[in-house]
Amino acid sequence: MQYTEGFLLDKRYRLESFVGSGSFGEVWVAKDLETDLEVAVKIYIAMDEKGLEEFKKEFQLSFELNHTNLLHANYLGVNAEDRRPYLVMPYCPDGSVSRFAGEMSENEIWRFIHDVAAGLAYLHSQHPPIIHQDIKPDNILILKNGDYVITDFGISKQLRQSLRKSAMSLNSAGAISYMGPERFSKNSQAIKASDIWSLGVAIYELATGDVPFCGMGGSLQKQGADMPELPDDFSRLLDFICASCMAKEPWERPTAAQLRDYTAAVIDGRNPEVAWHQNPEMEKRLEAAYAADGGVKSSSPKNNAKRQTAQQIGEADNIDAPAKSGFVESKIEQEKSAPGWVPIVLALAGVSIGAILGILLL
Repeated sequence: MQYTEGFLLDKRYRLESFVGSGSFGEVWVAKDLETDLEVAVKIYIAMDEKGLEEFKKEFQLSFELNHTNLLHANYLGVNAEDRRPYLVMPYCPDGSVSRFAGEMSENEIWRFIHDVAAGLAYLHSQHPPIIHQDIKPDNILILKNGDYVITDFGISKQLRQSLRKSAMSLNSAGAISYMGPERFSKNSQAIKASDIWSLGVAIYELATGDVPFCGMGGSLQKQGADMPELPDDFSRLLDFICASCMAKEPWERPTAAQLRDYTAAVIDGRNPEVAWHQNPEMEKRLEAAYAADGGVKSSSPKNNAKRQTAQQIGEADNIDAPAKSGFVESKIEQEKSAPGWVPIVLALAGVSIGAILGILLL
């Protein structure tokens, strides 16, 4: 059925104004007649009974997720007339950051990066990790207090496939622009670092009003395309951060937690510390930022190695693959730490901890 203004959803939510639509559904501003509050209602496409049960199960698991920089869905319902599920969320009158593309100030971009990185760090720290898979300006909303919040983080890989099947669509419009190079590999899969690459594209878009790599995402980067630079209107430090997020190799990107802490230092006027690995190009950008902006501190190893050791990669906590995505698909206990005598035994045997981890990561 086609929804229109004034439609009463499940005898409680009166649709007042249409916000927008995508491959998986449409968003409306509605009035909750029971609480007299304005809310946002996202109405998804129709699904069969199996799909609805899957949707409900994953909503129940995700309901426990609470963070300042996540837009929490308060209620899941199913319209009795057409069996379309819908989510009720807080209404953000300022909408998404997409309308500020090319017009956002540098100070506000730093705040945007911090808030999104903080939300991603929370999602990535779950057990198993939650990979958003669709970080872009359209999915970052602005609360009344000015905080930036991530939305649409509650769609698992399995449910996403079901929705695409129902929508008879392979990709949502424009998604390719935000997909990192690893997503175009033979064994494509979303990892934590994929969300960071998408965030880098969002930074570039907010600063310039356009997406990098001609809108072809990491597929063009895999073919050797040069890393774009931000206009001279922006600091070289912001240019360094944007490029670091879009580094071709996942292990050369900052983790969400590192990015959160780094941007917090910048916002507070403290001396930021770069704690992640940098390739030669990123080293040059960091040096340029230091020369132009000053106050940039780096503790990252300066070497020309194409790849860090497996131990360094494990510590970076950015490449958990395959990692769970979207809703938490299962609850697992955190693995207990290995006894303290294990490293001693391995050392006596002449075996590198890094080598052992490298084998385990294969």
